[in-house]
Amino acid sequence: MRKPLCHIADIRVGYSFRTKIENDPAGDERVLQISDIRNIAVLDPQELPLVRWSVASTPPLLRPGDVVMPARVEHYDALVVESDEPTVASGQLFVIAPKSTTVCPDYLCWFLNQPESQNYILKNRAGSSIPSLSRAVLSDLPVALPSQEAQQKILDLAQLWQREQLLSQQLLANRQKMLDGIYSKFLES
Repeated sequence: MRKPLCHIADIRVGYSFRTKIENDPAGDERVLQISDIRNIAVLDPQELPLVRWSVASTPPLLRPGDVVMPARVEHYDALVVESDEPTVASGQLFVIAPKSTTVCPDYLCWFLNQPESQNYILKNRAGSSIPSLSRAVLSDLPVALPSQEAQQKILDLAQLWQREQLLSQQLLANRQKMLDGIYSKFLES
């Protein structure tokens, strides 16, 4: 069964800061920007800049289980927020919050990062110099929604695949070191 993303999750755009975001050690909120989620699997809030929240309204904080995704870039990798550290997403990010517990945030993130979803996004984004994804297009993205049990099985399989990839990379690195040692011995003889 497939449903548009907007039927299973609330989608909002992050907060648009009026000035450049610079780290303020006396700040009270962290800020998550596009550059912070590029090519990472887990977000470390301690690495994010602090700002003083000077706006009269309450900051729109991220919550554990929110999924963040860039709105305008060449890559649209989603990431699940796991920390409850007071953090605000910048206006270049979408914040996707599942509407019910029938959707696991990790599964939703996994699905958004799959080639099928990425192809939909790339096909439907707008702009030529700085491509952007509209909230309407993201809202209409068809999401496959299996049972919670099936979602967990998918996540378990994905985790095993990631582990296998890591072990394969380590094995190749070890083999390269071994070969480098053998080459050195031959060169010395």
